[in-house]
Amino acid sequence: MKKIVLSLMAASAMFAASNEQVVGFYSQMVGEGVKVNVTERKPLTDGIEAVVVNLSNGQVSQDEVIFTKGDLLFPDIIDLKAQKAYLQEIKKEIAAKNISKVYKNEQKENIITLGNDSKKPTIVMFSDPECPYCRLELEKIEATLKESNVKLILTPVHDVSSLQKSFLIYKDAASAKTDSDKIKILRKYFADDYKVADGAVSDADVKAMDNLRQKYSAAGVRSVPFIVNLSDLQK
Repeated sequence: MKKIVLSLMAASAMFAASNEQVVGFYSQMVGEGVKVNVTERKPLTDGIEAVVVNLSNGQVSQDEVIFTKGDLLFPDIIDLKAQKAYLQEIKKEIAAKNISKVYKNEQKENIITLGNDSKKPTIVMFSDPECPYCRLELEKIEATLKESNVKLILTPVHDVSSLQKSFLIYKDAASAKTDSDKIKILRKYFADDYKVADGAVSDADVKAMDNLRQKYSAAGVRSVPFIVNLSDLQK
């Protein structure tokens, strides 16, 4: 294994990691009522396999990834030659698959489209008007649009005010005619000093925004900005 660095050993000389043994290993660590299943095994390199494990309590489902070779388990594999961490790569693949199922059925009004150049790739960006890193992405949106079209979905991770701002963005953007108009609307509500007026957004509107973010959170969007290629959601 000349090109592989094992970042941290989760278990050593424990067992040959069959599906049953991986399930048994996880079952010892999770609470009662959590169902553990191996959903995928993916050969990587030098006899190492990635094992995708699904944990579910009937209401919330979560995928974990572990790596195995023989009787060893590892939480991540880092390929120095390729300059990549397999855990991050595989988790992005899993997230794309889960998000794809939701995105394919998304209502048009929940997607703000910027750019319409068929010669450019399209990215899907999940964002939050109160996220400082999302504000940085918005600052450079014109540069991003030179390279890609953008489909923006608001999935706030912050408090109620971020849900209120998201509703107002969608409301105003619905009548915007140009990318420039949409960007102005986004910058208005993404501004650090913008305050939502009392009564401007109803509880029902906040609930609708919360449902939108919860839907994508369950699919794997748990931090923002989260960016994925549209082509990966169409596979």
